[in-house]
Amino acid sequence: MDTKETLWKGRSEGNVHPILIELGESILLDIKLYKEDLKGSYIHAKMLYKIGILNEEELSLILNGLKQIQREIEEHKFPINIELEDIHTHIEQRLKEMIGPIAGKLHTGRSRNDQIALDTHLYVKKLSRQIILKLLEICKIIINRSEELIDFIFPSYTHLQVAQPVRFSHHLMAYFWMFIRDIERMIFVFEQANRLPLGCGAATGVNYENDRLFLKKELNFKELYENSMDAVSSRDHIFNLLYGISVIAVHLSRLCEEIILFSSVEFSFIELPDSLTTGSSIMPQKKNPDLAELIRGKTGKFISNLNSLLITVKGLPLTYNRDLQEDRKPLIESEEILKILEGIHLMILSFKIKEKKLEKSLQKGFSTATDLADALVQKKQIPFREAHHIIGKLVKTCVDNGYTLFDIPQELRKSIHPDLSDDNFYYENIDIQKSVEKKVSRGGTAKKRILEQIQYAKSTLENIKKSLPEEIDLDLN
Repeated sequence: MDTKETLWKGRSEGNVHPILIELGESILLDIKLYKEDLKGSYIHAKMLYKIGILNEEELSLILNGLKQIQREIEEHKFPINIELEDIHTHIEQRLKEMIGPIAGKLHTGRSRNDQIALDTHLYVKKLSRQIILKLLEICKIIINRSEELIDFIFPSYTHLQVAQPVRFSHHLMAYFWMFIRDIERMIFVFEQANRLPLGCGAATGVNYENDRLFLKKELNFKELYENSMDAVSSRDHIFNLLYGISVIAVHLSRLCEEIILFSSVEFSFIELPDSLTTGSSIMPQKKNPDLAELIRGKTGKFISNLNSLLITVKGLPLTYNRDLQEDRKPLIESEEILKILEGIHLMILSFKIKEKKLEKSLQKGFSTATDLADALVQKKQIPFREAHHIIGKLVKTCVDNGYTLFDIPQELRKSIHPDLSDDNFYYENIDIQKSVEKKVSRGGTAKKRILEQIQYAKSTLENIKKSLPEEIDLDLN
């Protein structure tokens, strides 16, 4: 390696063993931070002009050079050399090739430590906002489908056993509120990352009267890091992002698990379009929910990314340590969540309901047994524990003899308890439609409550849109 090109050559001669170069390179990952790095350099150059480090001609050369570098990267003409380690060195070296020694002035008053901190803060702001937008789209689709499917009755589950009837839209809206909380977390992620580290140097500040307020305004940050050591050593903004994405991934994984279960032959409640499934290389009858499985399978990686970075940072003394370079991989891999959200969007938008299968499961699973027990309490004045015992015996009799609550003979019901022989009372209180309409408590599955919930959901979306974080401007202007 040509040591004269080594940015960090000082006390060191710069001639290092190849293993150090191989382990130390991050360019194959942080090339994806090129927009953030160029934007930071662009504004830093303007600040250097403002405080008299650069003259007008030098500023123009640097700014035009940075624009040319961006074009080269985007046109895939930018040379990558792992010996140059990272995105910062690549850009500065290329700028030197273009405009000569003046390029060296760009690094005045900053370090790679506060430079990468800036890049990752900008990236977290950008990605968290993109995630918010994707989640908002999904929430809108959930509302639309909930309105469309409001009259479909679905078996709810506890312990993966049929519990009680619920409107399908109520089940779907449960995910809406999960995703709303995810959006709120991502807004917090954005706000926590909205703090400028640039201008803090390697650790203790810089020997120039740099204008950090100018940098803050031009780079559109809300606050400054007030402590230079904290600025270059903190990775809290990445922790927040990785945690928020991990929770999103867990929510998506649970949804995908239900899609996989409910589209199986055993359930057959829903069906995905062929375009979102695959066949088998050997079994011609197969229709595999691969998209849902792939998304479910990604969840472990997101959780591991968070865990990995927490473990990396937990024992580090202040301030910057090279270990912190390990933040790139989990950070940049996080962007995959955007594609995953697109896949979820498509599945929610396009699945179809198999109504007859729902009805059969509701009957076979004795889903209105609790309603019948409650009716014995409310209308026949039987203590609940006794009513619970009576209906439990009724269900066991059905199971032993191959009946459902809907077709067990009156004589068998009478033998269990005389009040069960009253057909008007009995059938009124095992009616599936009436069961869901009894759940009138706020947050329940009665139709009026779901309509109320949907209206509240719509207003929640509108309020979030009003408080949406500003778009991240990475144009060189």
